[in-house]
Amino acid sequence: MMIIKSSFGDYSVEEMPDLDAAIALCADSAGARWLDSQQKKRAMFIIADNRLFELPHAESLARLDPSRTIKIEASEEEKSYGRIEHVFESLLQAGFRRGCTLVAIGGGVTQDITCFVASVLFRGVPWNLIPTTLLAQCDSCIGSKSSVNIGQFKNQIGTFYPPRRVFIVNEVLKTLSLDDLRSGLGEVIKLHLISGGEDYMRMREQLILGSPAFHQMSSLISSSLSIKKRFIERDEFDKGVRNLLNYGHTFGHAYESVSSYSVPHGIAVTLGVVSATFVSERLGLAAAGHFEEVNELARPFYSPYEKQLAGTDVETILDTMRLDKKSTRMEVNCILTRGPGKMEKVALNPEKQLKPLLVELKSKLFA
Repeated sequence: MMIIKSSFGDYSVEEMPDLDAAIALCADSAGARWLDSQQKKRAMFIIADNRLFELPHAESLARLDPSRTIKIEASEEEKSYGRIEHVFESLLQAGFRRGCTLVAIGGGVTQDITCFVASVLFRGVPWNLIPTTLLAQCDSCIGSKSSVNIGQFKNQIGTFYPPRRVFIVNEVLKTLSLDDLRSGLGEVIKLHLISGGEDYMRMREQLILGSPAFHQMSSLISSSLSIKKRFIERDEFDKGVRNLLNYGHTFGHAYESVSSYSVPHGIAVTLGVVSATFVSERLGLAAAGHFEEVNELARPFYSPYEKQLAGTDVETILDTMRLDKKSTRMEVNCILTRGPGKMEKVALNPEKQLKPLLVELKSKLFA
């Protein structure tokens, strides 16, 4: 068990043998101790990715009370401010009241929606999380943040509001597609590059020959969360050192957006990490050869998605980067690197510095 320190109250990350066991503990934590088991179940309301009901572990989900289960489409379109209204209405119509508990079962989109809803419904209700994607298990399940889209602006609205408990069920990873696994491994690469040292070298050894074996996933998840824990406990509200966790994200979010989200988030982050490393080397921050080293490691986890960006105009990518919430009117703020474990925030002039480097990067990476 891992305990995360938070000003909202400490919360735990626990590994569970299967989905049934995780759901049972969620029900047990819903409501007061004096409630009987049936009352506890009635106090638990589920928000779940509807795709999960078509997978092998759907048997566990089929036993949930349908009147207290809200199925959502886990898409960027669904994670918009206007579309979340129906989740609030569905919960209230189903009888959700103060003292009830929300449970999110799904990946990052389901987590974002549930976290946002839990943080503002009745000015805050308890919630638990069962992340079902590698990306959510190794990264987003801790840190307390929700991010919701509004119009064309990605992740511009959100709150800090941690779950009471997080339950990691490794078995669900066996149902994921190769791209879902590669998407999660993008965040694994990012976190271990940020950590540097032995963490980075150990991760390289596991990934250098391609996707790790399933039994290695648990150790990669644990290592990734341990790295992230160090940053979020030092900077819970993302005002300083926690910004370094955005390594690759300014580029990655732009790639997601210009591709109309056909490039999955974690794979866009991998491309973003490679891009940030290229820019770092060309600006003289990182040593010569570091870009090639990182790109060689990362290529199996993003290819062939880079081809989708080949026809995109550099100005379009740059305009999208200007919209990033970390940027200002005159500068694009990027997390760049001087090597593994040596990340820093750098303000770049979009026209004079960033644009010519994006032109060069596009010809080198996306052609």
